[in-house]
Amino acid sequence: MDRMPRRRMKICDSRVLKPTLRAFALGYLTTTGPRIISFLRILRRKDLSTETKIRYLASILAGSLRWNRFPAFCALLAAGSTLLPLLLNKIVSTAFNLHGCTNQVFPAVKLSRFLRFVAIFTSAWACFRLINSRRRPESKPNSIRNGGFPARKEIEAKTSSLGGSDSLSRATDRSELAGRTLDLTLFAMVRAVDVLACISWSHWKRYRRARKRFTRIESIMPQLSDTGLFAATAALVMWAWFYLPERLPFSYGRWISEAAQIDHRLIEALRSARRGEWTYGRPKSKLVLEPMCEDYGWPRVWGDTSQTVPIPCELVHMGCGPNCEVHAIWRFAKSFKFVLTTDLPIQLLLRSRSPSLQGYLGAVKASLRSSAFLGLFVSIFYYSVCLARTRLGPKIFARDKVTPMMWDSGLCVAAGCMMCGWSIFVESAKKRQEIALFVAPRAIATFLPRRYERKYLWREQLVFSLSTAVVLSCVQSDPKKIRGVLGRILGQVFGKT
Repeated sequence: MDRMPRRRMKICDSRVLKPTLRAFALGYLTTTGPRIISFLRILRRKDLSTETKIRYLASILAGSLRWNRFPAFCALLAAGSTLLPLLLNKIVSTAFNLHGCTNQVFPAVKLSRFLRFVAIFTSAWACFRLINSRRRPESKPNSIRNGGFPARKEIEAKTSSLGGSDSLSRATDRSELAGRTLDLTLFAMVRAVDVLACISWSHWKRYRRARKRFTRIESIMPQLSDTGLFAATAALVMWAWFYLPERLPFSYGRWISEAAQIDHRLIEALRSARRGEWTYGRPKSKLVLEPMCEDYGWPRVWGDTSQTVPIPCELVHMGCGPNCEVHAIWRFAKSFKFVLTTDLPIQLLLRSRSPSLQGYLGAVKASLRSSAFLGLFVSIFYYSVCLARTRLGPKIFARDKVTPMMWDSGLCVAAGCMMCGWSIFVESAKKRQEIALFVAPRAIATFLPRRYERKYLWREQLVFSLSTAVVLSCVQSDPKKIRGVLGRILGQVFGKT
């Protein structure tokens, strides 16, 4: 009599309670961490009172505690993924015993995995509806339009009560469109496809090795596939950043703009050429590049597309001189510095938990490789644009076949997009894998509308539930099949590492 209660308490504590609490803590840190970092910059603002700042901080800390926010979503998903399989196993075992059936027809391991998949799918289906129960306004808040710093009126409205975000939402018309969880769904889908690919590759490798036909080329296929995946998805993302910026998450597109460090007028000139708003040799409806030429001290005629065909590469170089190779080196150095100054402190801070000389040297090495990767990414993109439009393109293709307008209305950008992603070879194999799986969902999102009618929400719900069931089932049965940081995090949440 004493053993049964103890066993039940053990199941409740170790298999349900701990994963649930870990998932909630992870979700809470994920949502509040970036906002607290932004709040540290708001503290320096003198146009806000101390009381307003305290209320804003309270709204950040308390806003994520509501039942339909991401931390609760993570906790309920973890609870359902651990509790429901136990209940289903108990129900099925009881049903077998009542009908006098044996487990020979349904092997215990396969039946348990199937029930776990069904339970996680059901839990994900319910949690998806939960997190989508909160509607988001169609228009972006003032904090986004002001470069991440909320305006005073916005903060005052948001913090008029502890539940300030609700007061802000009531003051704004709610949108009936869905799509706020699209990035989360695509992330889950990509990871599920990766899990299935890893399982398939494992079976294939075992089959080939059993017949002693496994070649060296096959052994490096996973690394090559990660590299190819990043090159392809990076090309799609960069193309969308140029011509379809509304298809990218706002924060992601802003980060690309900061890394690219290009004059927005040049981007607008390329976009307007793509839209057919101007053509070489014809009068323009509006001035685009002439003001840019004046600011940089160039002849104004360089920006006049009715007289200058094509636009000189020096405009693309933005004051670095006429030499394309020098400009590529300058771009590499500038981007290298941009990444190093932000990534190195983070790497050193992460190593400070277990300080050692070897750990700090590893942090410096990793930061240098990441900086070199992004520096090459940016420089290869710019240099490929110059090669396509003025250096090699016109020499390979006749001017009457591929005109300067065709190059500047999309072909030169396409050349840069196709070439820049191969800079990933600088990174280690593990880092290539992480970066490729990070960029892939954003590339897929460029083919989908960011918002859509709510009557189609069930489609996203189905994809998310199936993908989550695949990933979380694999975590509990074979966590090694989930690659990278996500595998380690989920393993710690569910106690599999």
